[in-house]
Amino acid sequence: SQSGFSDAAIGTTMSLVSLLGVFAGPAAADVVDRSQRITQKMFIIASMIVCAVFSALLLVIPAGSLLILPIVVIAFMCATVGMPLLNGMAFIYERFGGVINYGLCRGLGSAAYAVGSFLVGRLWAMLGRPTLPIWCVIGAILTIVAIALMPDAPKQPAQDKDGNVEESISMFQFFSRYKDATLVVCSLVLMYFCHFLIQNYMAKIIGTFATTGIEAIQGNALFIQAMVELPTMFGFVFLMRRFGIPRILIIASTFYSIKHVLILMSGSVATFYAAMVLQMVSYAAIIPATVYFANEHVAEADRNKGQAVFSTSSTVGMLAASFIGGWLFQFLPTRVVVGMGVVASIAGTALMVFAIAGIQKRTRPAQGGIKVRMRR
Repeated sequence: SQSGFSDAAIGTTMSLVSLLGVFAGPAAADVVDRSQRITQKMFIIASMIVCAVFSALLLVIPAGSLLILPIVVIAFMCATVGMPLLNGMAFIYERFGGVINYGLCRGLGSAAYAVGSFLVGRLWAMLGRPTLPIWCVIGAILTIVAIALMPDAPKQPAQDKDGNVEESISMFQFFSRYKDATLVVCSLVLMYFCHFLIQNYMAKIIGTFATTGIEAIQGNALFIQAMVELPTMFGFVFLMRRFGIPRILIIASTFYSIKHVLILMSGSVATFYAAMVLQMVSYAAIIPATVYFANEHVAEADRNKGQAVFSTSSTVGMLAASFIGGWLFQFLPTRVVVGMGVVASIAGTALMVFAIAGIQKRTRPAQGGIKVRMRR
């Protein structure tokens, strides 16, 4: 709003960022998978340079200029397009002897987000509009330095288990070849739809059982979610060794739906807060589990595309929740809309169980069940 635009224009711009991210992430992964010269490291550095340059432009363009909107779209898209590629880099390092604790890394990311949100809020009160562009430029530069300092992993032709060179397939072929993974992605979209429906319209949900202090309750709820995520993510390697990725996905999906049902039935602040605690055994476990699942169930030649597709599932769920939820809340009671989201979440959990059971049934005769390869 300090840039001279209406809430509608700002909302449309951010929706466009997410929409382009749905296509940009998989497209970037496809480029890296197919190229023998472009590596994840090169692509991430290039995207962050563009992010830094366009963020810096926001410091000199006057408020109200229409140029701000496309610049914001490009800057934010470049800031996020490399995330699936960074996930893929972790497994490349493991393949060459590195030891990567992805859960710990992801947990630190959540902690950094919480600290960053706190600092941006305080800095905005002092500096105003320039705060976010400056923050993005500094963040992009630090990311470029960190990525540049990472060791180079040779980009070798992908090979199957028999030593034959694998050819990367197109994004359209990906969904037909990896039907099991596609079912898991569809289940995630359904669960994320309910998740973001609740996150985006949390104030309306709180308003069904509280008449005052809604903002404070919402802030407390978000803080609880952020804090309970950390133990699960930090200890994810232990959980993975103890239970295995398929079982974690089923358990976490089940608790995801339980959490959503509990939110729907919340009649008090205490019940609502209790539902937030279930973030520990739902969202916090699903995020790293899907990264490992994509690595294990997609061929090496298509692994970047796999990471991108799984990462995009949350973006699709968020877009659907923002658009569909916005319309539904205009015409239907809050609990009815949340109830629709809960139905989608339960359907997602059922689809997850079906997909994992199918994978285990097909692989059990040859492998004795799905096992996660732990590289040391």
